[in-house]
Amino acid sequence: MAISKIINNYRSGVKEDSYKGKYLKNLSSSFVLNIVAIVLTYLTTLLLTNITTKAEYGAYVAVNALANILAIFAPLGLNVLILRQLPEYKTKQKFGLIKGINRFSMISIFVFSAVITLVAILICSHYNVIKGIHDNTYIIIGLSCVPLLSMLCYFQGVLNGLKHIGKSLLGEKILRPLLIIGGGIGLYLFVSNPTGLDLLKIFLVASFLVFILAFFLMQRGLRQEIPNHKAEYERSFWLKQGLLFVPLSALSVINSNIDIQMIGLLMNEQEALNNIALFNVANKGAQALSIGLIISNYVLGPSASELYHTGQKDRLQNIVTQTARMVMLVSLPLFLILIIGGFWFLGWFGDGYQSAYPTMLILIAGQFINVAAGSVGYLLIMTKNEKYSIIGMAVSVLVNILLNLLLIKDYGIIGVAIATAISLALWNLIMLYFLVKKTGLNPTAFALNGKK
Repeated sequence: MAISKIINNYRSGVKEDSYKGKYLKNLSSSFVLNIVAIVLTYLTTLLLTNITTKAEYGAYVAVNALANILAIFAPLGLNVLILRQLPEYKTKQKFGLIKGINRFSMISIFVFSAVITLVAILICSHYNVIKGIHDNTYIIIGLSCVPLLSMLCYFQGVLNGLKHIGKSLLGEKILRPLLIIGGGIGLYLFVSNPTGLDLLKIFLVASFLVFILAFFLMQRGLRQEIPNHKAEYERSFWLKQGLLFVPLSALSVINSNIDIQMIGLLMNEQEALNNIALFNVANKGAQALSIGLIISNYVLGPSASELYHTGQKDRLQNIVTQTARMVMLVSLPLFLILIIGGFWFLGWFGDGYQSAYPTMLILIAGQFINVAAGSVGYLLIMTKNEKYSIIGMAVSVLVNILLNLLLIKDYGIIGVAIATAISLALWNLIMLYFLVKKTGLNPTAFALNGKK
């Protein structure tokens, strides 16, 4: 009865010509695109693990993880700030400030990302940051993606702020996996023994093409939605506010990639790259559980900012609760499928990957708590309570690192999985506590006032 009630509420809501109806329509389109994206992501991983050795795939994953960490530092928090400020400026018709913040952000991100990339390449070329990688070309090619990834993060922030959810997903979630799949098939057909370096080259080319598409879509969206005004600037305010998001963004990406880096740093050279490959595949399997939450965050962010800052807290709670219930409705079947069929699923990725099944089960437990807590991180940011998210993430990262140091030597990637699951659960519970305390919003599926 409860499930049918949720479905009926959703169907009736989509038909409404109201804010709620528009929100649910955006959620529906985002859901379809993300499902396609998830399928493409797993097909990409499936292809790459089967055309290269575990060590070469591990090298590709390790360098990519490092590039993603740097790509979060490089935007100076402006990619998150624009998601909050653009809906606010648009509501208040401060169009000059929208033009100003866009121009200021693009120049700042490009310059800083180029500098941080150069510094990182110089450091990584002189120190053995990732055990098992001795060819500096891997580092140079892999980290050359950082400026492209940084700018792409910002373009997506603008498109999400404009509520062009589908367009924000198109490049990264659809086009890039398709390009990588195409490149991987080319390697399989024409290269006898593809290496991790070959995969990194394909990723670099794909990222450049996605960058071009995202820039075009962002510029077009701004022209359509924002009247032409003379640019106005609040540089010091934007930079100060943006920098407040850097610890949050950095801690978030560090926490999601620290497992890969800890394997690369702490395991011996013979085991590191193989274990990175095994852990990455297991983690991707577990992350499928959070697909509903990821989808809802794309839509919820700008809507939460608009509703909260216009005093429509009851309407916001209603939308948050209904969204959380739909997320749980999607996640519960996936939870059972992954537990029952996970061993068979891992076998698709090649010989030896099924040994990561216990690792995946532990990671699934952490992801389930992540999903149950709801969109806590996004809601803290959109209600200008991001400092509490930073506190939760800082504690989570510290616990993650400490547990890795304690467990990885004796338990290998099982220990890494335990560290990841516990830190993820802890982060969500801390943020949930602060969100309820500071705003009164309940992001879970169990909020009593969700029926309003």
